Amino acid sequence: MQIFLGKQPFSIDAGSNIRTFAFQTGQIFSGAIQKLFPNDTALVQAGGRTFAAKLEVPLEAGKNYWFQTVLADGEVQLKMLSEADANGMAGKALLPQMQLPPGKTFQSLVSYLAEQEIPFTKNDIAAIGAWLKHVPDLANGLETAAFMLQEGFPVSEGVFTSLLAAGQNIPADQLLNRLQQALKQGEQTPETRQLLALIGELGTGSEQVTGEALRRQIKEKIQKMGLFYEAGLLHEDKAADKDGLTLKALLVDLLQKGGGTKAARDAADEIVQKLNGQQLLALSGGVVQHIWMEIPLSFAHFQTNAVVQWSGRRKNGGKIDSNYCKIIFYLNLQFMKETLVEMNVQNRIVSIRISSLKKGLQEAVKPFLPALKEGLSKTGYTLSDVRFGEFQPDAVRATLSRPEVSGKGVDLRI
Repeated sequence: MQIFLGKQPFSIDAGSNIRTFAFQTGQIFSGAIQKLFPNDTALVQAGGRTFAAKLEVPLEAGKNYWFQTVLADGEVQLKMLSEADANGMAGKALLPQMQLPPGKTFQSLVSYLAEQEIPFTKNDIAAIGAWLKHVPDLANGLETAAFMLQEGFPVSEGVFTSLLAAGQNIPADQLLNRLQQALKQGEQTPETRQLLALIGELGTGSEQVTGEALRRQIKEKIQKMGLFYEAGLLHEDKAADKDGLTLKALLVDLLQKGGGTKAARDAADEIVQKLNGQQLLALSGGVVQHIWMEIPLSFAHFQTNAVVQWSGRRKNGGKIDSNYCKIIFYLNLQFMKETLVEMNVQNRIVSIRISSLKKGLQEAVKPFLPALKEGLSKTGYTLSDVRFGEFQPDAVRATLSRPEVSGKGVDLRI
């Protein structure tokens, strides 16, 4: 039973001209029959698209079906697999058709992808389902799997593990402390001494909490952690070499040589996976560029982490467009505790929202606003407003999700 699409399928976006798009052979997705027309033609909605299709089997308007794209006689066709449940979720009949076990993990994965309107293949489900069985938090695993497929990352265990590690709630400074303790308990080789020395450097910071001191510390930590280690190697950057004492280079060397104790290797692997995940999240998506970093910060009597997410667009020449971007800072500060700062730049006009558990923050910040406005003005930006809100711990994960960037600006889904 098939739906014939022809060689040139097309989608219809509301209020716009018809736009062509291509299916990938083997993809499976849930689609709804929107409307039936004469000559066995129907309007089908799937994956956020609406397209016309010629029916070779009778289907009912208003119902959801599972389809798989196939290539037959040089033409793209949709093979109907089964009718979907009334709520659009995966039915029990779909997994046996893919020759996959009807267990909770596979069922949850197919249902979640259907809910998010993300197409998948049989091989995707088989591989990801096996990895999910080893993930402590299934919800985080499903979210990571959906993100990996939606963003077009290679479906490999290494990519999945790295993206999952990047979203883990264990702060970078705690991982470094765990590695430090494990290294101290093992044999003191030249490699372990190098790592201990570098971890010590990452644990030191500025005596003064000023903007300039913070800027220097962040720049230094990024370089020493080796967040752009592979990029440096590609450009023959000497600082990216092992002798440059970047954390990632030393950790990779430790893991490849099997040095240190098992506890040290486990901690090193966890940190490397976290760094890999941050690099994957920083990959450019065409005109859109995302950067996501977690940086350990140290002050005289306080250590914390800064999670920074920057999203913007690239111009035709490849340069970053400084007129439009969104920057989010998540900090756990000594006195203000958990704090979220969201800065949105639209045509060089800056709006800021600060969410914190600290009471009376708005009154405390007021004296500093004129200096902030003046400082932004000197760099060509205009401060439009600064808003304050109550910190919601459950909303942090959603806020730090991948934003959408359009040609007209940056919008974050919260």
